[in-house]
Amino acid sequence: MFCCLGMLGSASTWTFNVVQQIAQSLAPDRPVRPVFVAGALPACDDTAETLVIKTHGTDNMRALGRRAKAIIITIRDPRDAIASLMQHNKASFGFAAGVTEVSALACARLASHRRALLLRFEDRFFDDPETVGRIARLFPGDLANGESTRIFEALRRDAVEAFIAKLETLRTTERIFDEMTGQWDTFDAASGWHKHHAGRDAEVGRWRRELSNAQATAVERRMQGWMERFGYLPQTSQPRSYRLSVGRYGIVD
Repeated sequence: MFCCLGMLGSASTWTFNVVQQIAQSLAPDRPVRPVFVAGALPACDDTAETLVIKTHGTDNMRALGRRAKAIIITIRDPRDAIASLMQHNKASFGFAAGVTEVSALACARLASHRRALLLRFEDRFFDDPETVGRIARLFPGDLANGESTRIFEALRRDAVEAFIAKLETLRTTERIFDEMTGQWDTFDAASGWHKHHAGRDAEVGRWRRELSNAQATAVERRMQGWMERFGYLPQTSQPRSYRLSVGRYGIVD
């Protein structure tokens, strides 16, 4: 079992696809089973298949750390992750901040795991061909010549956009109710690409424009320890007066 654990909006779907393609390339005759996990971990016969899971956190993080042969962890400045969810998923600030914190804490639990590879969104690892090689080194065996380049090219932004544009024509396409938007969402179950993944620009620092000073300050105070651990320092100016209303992030400007 290989795991792609990431904060929401941290390019974890990209690593999910990279891991699947590496596994398939290294063992063409071995089935690769991709699964999105939000609750308990699925059963898996490691002798018969390669299970690749994507998760933002599970019910049993200890079991995940024990079972996974490698854990690819993607993190992002939580202020930008929240701003991205608000912009692309139409989530409210309170909802976006809550799920971002939960996924960030899940990533932190396994960030120092001996079989983990930590990738920071701000390094634009998804635009670096070397990232495929870094992930491939977590697997037994070596990719054939040219395979790393092929995988990277297949997951460049223009290729992903073209794939998303034809989502509704695929046999693996499914629909799910998105709690953040309150609408039905179209996505491909195998790759994990959703309609809302289209049109992304991977902007760093979006929060300075999209979040109010009060919202940014609330996130910094709530997640101070996490942000300090991973090098995301507070950069807001003196906050305007604000108060917390219902919930952890019920900001009223």
